[in-house]
Amino acid sequence: MTEFTGGPGFAAFVATFSLVLVTIVLMRSLNKQLRKVRTARTDGGAVMESSEASGTEDDNRDGRKVAGESRDS
Repeated sequence: MTEFTGGPGFAAFVATFSLVLVTIVLMRSLNKQLRKVRTARTDGGAVMESSEASGTEDDNRDGRKVAGESRDS
């Protein structure tokens, strides 16, 4: 019986390394975009988000949806 002398080889290493590299680049890009979204203005002005403009979140800003409430206050 012959012994196994092969392995995944260089092509498998290159493919795995490429996937890891692409994942790192995409994660960095995502973090950059999220930082842009979260950044508030530094001049003291309030930043209005689209959910605040439509009145879909409560005033406590905890992210829960408000259904059927009027904004009389």
